[in-house]
Amino acid sequence: MDATRAFAEFAHDLSAADLSPAAADAAGRLALDTVGVSLAAWDAPGVRELRAVLPQWGGGPCRAWIGGETLSPPAAALVNAAMAHALEYDDLHCELPIHTGVVAVPAVLTMAAAVPGVTGADAACAIVAATEVICRLGRATNSYFGDTGQRGWSPTAVLSGFGAAAAAGRLLGLDADGIERAIGLVFSQASGSQQCVADGGLVKRMQPGMGTEAGLRAAWLAQAGVTGAMNAIEGRIGYFALYEAGDYDPAKLTDGLGGPGGRLEIEDVGFKRYPICGMAHPAVDALRELQAEIGFTAGDVAELAAFGSVSVMDMIGRPYAPGANPSVDAQFNLAYCLASVLLTGNMRLADLAPGCTLDAGRREWADRIPVRLDEGLKGQWTARVEVTLRDGARLTRERDKAAGQSDNPVSTEELLAKFEDCNAAGGPALSADAARTLAALLLDLPNLPSLAPIQAALAPTDGMRRDR
Repeated sequence: MDATRAFAEFAHDLSAADLSPAAADAAGRLALDTVGVSLAAWDAPGVRELRAVLPQWGGGPCRAWIGGETLSPPAAALVNAAMAHALEYDDLHCELPIHTGVVAVPAVLTMAAAVPGVTGADAACAIVAATEVICRLGRATNSYFGDTGQRGWSPTAVLSGFGAAAAAGRLLGLDADGIERAIGLVFSQASGSQQCVADGGLVKRMQPGMGTEAGLRAAWLAQAGVTGAMNAIEGRIGYFALYEAGDYDPAKLTDGLGGPGGRLEIEDVGFKRYPICGMAHPAVDALRELQAEIGFTAGDVAELAAFGSVSVMDMIGRPYAPGANPSVDAQFNLAYCLASVLLTGNMRLADLAPGCTLDAGRREWADRIPVRLDEGLKGQWTARVEVTLRDGARLTRERDKAAGQSDNPVSTEELLAKFEDCNAAGGPALSADAARTLAALLLDLPNLPSLAPIQAALAPTDGMRRDR
């Protein structure tokens, strides 16, 4: 049986009773974090252009978050997912180079505005199903784990539609045959390249949304009876044959899928402490740890160098040369991120403002920080920083993952503080009271009898910034 069918049956059959307390809690935390980072980006470059363009193509039963534009479900899913991904502050799986929340949460909350009667339990199951599909596809992709780097696809973008189609099909009430059709249909739309990262293009912020949009569209087409590839995942010219040259591990796709008591992928989703590419987090964590332990500042440093694996170099190892979208260039540049940490002690949303990304002092420091390949560093995220102080002391620290992915996971209290910070960074996007109410609703998502309070909070009539 092709994994397409297995995914369809899993998405259809999953029930709230199948979710462990940890999985249900993870669904609420993922909703909290995803919506929170969206509040900071509701009017970000790339998002505001979508808000301007999409209403020109017609309205619908759904709304863009915060701005409140009335849109069709696929269009609303696009702008909401773009908002969630725009600032590189979204979740990051603990073992995979994939952001699932920016797909699952916008897909599900958008669908809930279009489909009557969706409960919090329904939403949690759909979020879990989307996450499981995306992550199992990622786990099976050998190029995500090798030492030679990825093939150039953006993992989240190219896999996003499969998860969104599974979640949307479930919420539309499709049977397993219908969800299988939806997954087959979205395969015809799967795309997303990392070239836009190298070029600093704003479309980087939109690519997961494009996949999410395609997933919702595919579900509605499947409901209408349109058919797609039935062996979309493992067929002779299916996803893995075309996109990964057949280099995948079939067992990781479906082994244990839907089995009783098994650990679900959503339980391995981590969260970010910095609004930058996840590949940069280990080096940033390493430098911050050294600063905290030794107590040095930029004035004490004679030299600072970073070393990365092939994957780190491919994604964030280029010299810092801000172009038309300097915030994107900064988010995907390890030298800039380390320069910011050295000068400020942290890497925050404020460090992505033009006054920082174009600041002569930061650019000078970024130019002084070489980022070099070390073929001895294995794994997707592995990096090392080496610091030479003016007193001659030499310091080094290596990390293979971000702290938020491994030894120091982000607590619920930190997520709530991050939610408030992101809301404030959005102008604020919501009044403080409205933001706290929304945060509590999202955390309690699996237990809500209705999503109407969340929908109302995400499209407020007051308390939002209006100076776009």
